Amino acid sequence: MISTRRCRNSNNNCSSFYSIVVLGALAPIALALALALLGTSSSMGMPSMIVMVEARNAHFTMEFIPTFRNGLPHKCHPDEIKVMEIFLGDILTKETGMIEHSVEYLDKMYDPDEQQLQAGESASSAATHMKRHHFSKVRGFDFTFECPEDKEGERLCNDSDWCHVLCLNEDVKPGHESLTEQATDLKEKLHSHSKTLEGPYNVKCLGQTSQLDFHLLVSVSP
Repeated sequence: MISTRRCRNSNNNCSSFYSIVVLGALAPIALALALALLGTSSSMGMPSMIVMVEARNAHFTMEFIPTFRNGLPHKCHPDEIKVMEIFLGDILTKETGMIEHSVEYLDKMYDPDEQQLQAGESASSAATHMKRHHFSKVRGFDFTFECPEDKEGERLCNDSDWCHVLCLNEDVKPGHESLTEQATDLKEKLHSHSKTLEGPYNVKCLGQTSQLDFHLLVSVSP
């Protein structure tokens, strides 16, 4: 496993982050928006957003998934990791209006030996071998974002709903999508932009990025 961390907060403190996942899988692509809120999307028969009690930090976990077409051919070089950290972190900063606190790269998101076997599947079967091979190649990033503040410690937000909901305990702006829907849009944007990393940014360790599969998990914590 290769990991690297960088901080952008004023005191350069990369403290550990504990995320609370309270809502699971959405949509055909495995996107989970785990918001520690009292409400979720209106499509589930509940209010689209309810005012929160206190400010929270946002945690974004991205997974680059191997496919037969793109292959994820080799481990990422530290220079490639740094390019992806900055590239993806800048997108999240712009979209959320929050401040990047830390990022960690994981060369193996899962331990293939810990994946449960399906019923009737032997440890030596071809399906099990392929599954372990697949899980061993899933790699990704964990980003932590915190609320922006001025010199006096007053929270400041741009026009982003993410910042206003998570940092100022406000609702999404009238006419705007819920954060659940915005998270789906964010996932699509990150996926789309990740497909450009192979060209001008010379990131080769993701294989053929045009065939890249991608998952996003969003969670929050106090």
